Amino acid sequence: MHADTDCQRIITHDSLSNDLPPLAVDLDGTLTRSDTLHEGFIGCVRAQPLAVFNLRYALKQGKAAFKREVVQRIGFDASLLPYNEEVVEFLRAQKRAGRRIGLFTAADQSIADAVAEHLQIFDVARGSDGYTNLSGAAKTQAIKEVFGDRFCYAGDGQVDQPIFAEAERVVLVGQTDRLKAGLANRDSIEAEFPVRRAGLGVWLKAFRLQHWVKNTLIFIAPVLSFQIASPAVAAQATLLFVLMGIIASATYLINDMVDLPADRQHPRKRFRPFASGAIPVRDGCLAAAGLLAAAFAIGLLVLPWASVAVLATYLAVTLAYSFFLKKQAIIDVFILAGLFTVRVIAGSTLVPAQASPWLLTFSMLFFLGLAMVKRYAELARVLRTGGTEVASRGYTAKDLPLLLAAGVAAGFGAIMIFTTYLINEHYPLGLYARPSFLWGMMPIILIWTLRVWHLTVHGRMDEDPVVFALKDRFSLGLGVLTLLILLAAW
Repeated sequence: MHADTDCQRIITHDSLSNDLPPLAVDLDGTLTRSDTLHEGFIGCVRAQPLAVFNLRYALKQGKAAFKREVVQRIGFDASLLPYNEEVVEFLRAQKRAGRRIGLFTAADQSIADAVAEHLQIFDVARGSDGYTNLSGAAKTQAIKEVFGDRFCYAGDGQVDQPIFAEAERVVLVGQTDRLKAGLANRDSIEAEFPVRRAGLGVWLKAFRLQHWVKNTLIFIAPVLSFQIASPAVAAQATLLFVLMGIIASATYLINDMVDLPADRQHPRKRFRPFASGAIPVRDGCLAAAGLLAAAFAIGLLVLPWASVAVLATYLAVTLAYSFFLKKQAIIDVFILAGLFTVRVIAGSTLVPAQASPWLLTFSMLFFLGLAMVKRYAELARVLRTGGTEVASRGYTAKDLPLLLAAGVAAGFGAIMIFTTYLINEHYPLGLYARPSFLWGMMPIILIWTLRVWHLTVHGRMDEDPVVFALKDRFSLGLGVLTLLILLAAW
């Protein structure tokens, strides 16, 4: 969580005396690595996607009224904020030394009170009251009303420069070099806490490029129809693979922003770029919009209309999943399986023959089983740590047997469909010189499916079985064996 933070404290000699001025601390970007208003708005979109348009009436009454309306719609849990632990520890040390500390934020007063109650550091907490937005001159006035003309201010942005000018001492957080450039008196700096902006590595983590491998399903139809040998089809399939990946990365950004509260309660997901505060929600929204615009612009110029339509369908279903359907138990796993099947359909738009119903049915059942694995693993982890349900998913301990039975049944159903697919389509068509070799794929799929469930019920499965398969040597070995069987059959 702190890998992208480089903190350095600069304390002057007289800061150790008892003559330190009271310390006024900003919240968003200073005490925390996030912006409570931006995250609150995303929370409103998540909770009431259609009713969010009613917020425009509150916005007409001013920013303070808008902030109050947002927090009243969704509530607020101060324990879930990604605090800048270096700053928090600095404040605790100042508190132990007897220094008066106050929280002064443009966030709503209810948020200021909740943060103060959670941290137990501040002697006073002031925020926007629904009428006055506590920023700029209003914040300066509030600080002076509480602490007088002599105070120290901890802030992180250019908007804080007028308050820095009024302060006797300053604590800089964030882009400290830029903040120092605007100070008239650099000797007033009491401490610095530089925070680097998210670099390429952090963004690539947010894009989840490792999940692009799921898009290889696009190549199934071109490969099985032998159209992949055509340079034009191969080029289009490759481009479709990339564009599907770009759209998927954009939806991962959106999903992570929507899932902030749940991710911050997860032992591993809390370290994701948005949950940890490494990437601000505002930047994530801009990046997602840019990726989607670029993907569809390229697709409309190069790909068949049918391919672009499938991309649009994939995006629509994914957004519906993020905002609505992921909260519906059982429905959510069908949507996940459907998204895998959509990838197969996308590839079929590049070849003359339509995708086989048998192939699509196999894909749906096979990936439904893997989606059940994912939910089973999530729920089992929660139960092992003393919980009773998966946050925002709708599953409880009573669903474990159902997920196990339905998941295994879906896997076996997929194998039966695969057998029918071979008998009804590939044998009569004569696409393979030795189609009997394809039967060797059946036990491979069965072995892999049962092994995945064996690992899952024993608590050894990663929550995403597709990602697990890419790291598991046994799974990779079965994949190579399957490829050899296909080549031998051909």
